[in-house]
Amino acid sequence: MAWRLTLCFLALAVGWGPAMHAQTVVDPALSVTPVIASGGPVTRPVAFTFIGPNDLLVCTQHTGQVRRVTGGVVSPTVALDLPVATANEQGLLNIELDPNFASNQFVYVYYTRAASDGGPDLDHRVDRFTWNGSTLTAQTNVLVLPSTPGDNHNGGILRFGPPTSSTAEQKLHIVIGDLNRTGQLENFPAGPAPDDTAAILRVNPDGSDPTGPEAGPFYAVAGGNQSLERLFAYGIRNSFGMDFDPVTGHLWQTENGPGEYDEINLVLPGFNSGWRRNMGPLSRGQFYSAPGFHTFSGVGTYSDPEFSWFSPVAVTAIHFARGTGMGVQYLHNCFVGDGNNGRLYRFPLNLNRDGFVLTGSLADLVLDPGDPNSQILFGQGFISISDIRTGPDGALYVNSLFGNQIYRIAANAAVGEWTLHE
Repeated sequence: MAWRLTLCFLALAVGWGPAMHAQTVVDPALSVTPVIASGGPVTRPVAFTFIGPNDLLVCTQHTGQVRRVTGGVVSPTVALDLPVATANEQGLLNIELDPNFASNQFVYVYYTRAASDGGPDLDHRVDRFTWNGSTLTAQTNVLVLPSTPGDNHNGGILRFGPPTSSTAEQKLHIVIGDLNRTGQLENFPAGPAPDDTAAILRVNPDGSDPTGPEAGPFYAVAGGNQSLERLFAYGIRNSFGMDFDPVTGHLWQTENGPGEYDEINLVLPGFNSGWRRNMGPLSRGQFYSAPGFHTFSGVGTYSDPEFSWFSPVAVTAIHFARGTGMGVQYLHNCFVGDGNNGRLYRFPLNLNRDGFVLTGSLADLVLDPGDPNSQILFGQGFISISDIRTGPDGALYVNSLFGNQIYRIAANAAVGEWTLHE
């Protein structure tokens, strides 16, 4: 992903490796250990998911491969190999298990399709595969999404939810960036009609649009098209993170600004994130080219981000811890990663879990130049974080895109003392 990664690229170019970047966390009761021990490296891992205890499927962005890592050992058998475009932020971008994976073995991936590896992009695709115990087979297309040749802001995060619903009721949520377009979904009312850009889309597991009581917030908009029927949120510039709060069922998302104001957003149905009208809180007045906040027959609501960085850090993954592998005090905490600095942040939620509680210079919910980040900094040295997950053991796992490694953060205690929660 072509984030603002000058320092990381420089470090790798001069031969520095992960050993030069100690992975540390602020809590001395926790340990950080690498997951991939042998059979690697797994080059440019961008996302991963667990198919069992100590058993992962890992996406490698620019090879288009899914590799299996079991007990820290990379399998010599490639689980999946897709032809992907590799310009800018393109590639194999995300992986997600079906909520009923235990029974149907379905696995979903998001990728920038090309005729051959490194070729020009044809489109973005969400495809479903079946795990047969060693490889991903039975490729079925779920959704075809637009691309702009050689461009960025591809998004790609996949999440089923909300987890507060039964597995049969959960929908597939997909985030895609603006692809540098200026349509109605980017808040230009006179621009092109909704076209599945700058959006979070919500579909059934087979890619069809939910209907009836399960229909999305824009489904019944007069004169709407299929893009509106599956639209959940819009006005999104460039997003590398999305997760559901397992307590409330609410969706949260991270978003990259162009030069100022990276964001963390609470995404309620019909949310308008504001791009290309603004980034950051409205009170800061960081406006761009769109004339205002566009709605679709009155449907669509802008709200300020729950937190912003004035100086972008290339905010990436967001994850709500679902286990007590780091201690019960971290259960359901909100963790966020960045790409520029390899930092891991922890945000304290209010009682309603719809915002953050910060004090002092961060009470305005903006990290400005000169503000200390000690209230939110949880770890560092992870060399560009691109994914965060809770493992079956209840520990927190952090993906290092340019460190070619996944790290496990856990308490200095026996595994048997930990539990996994939803």
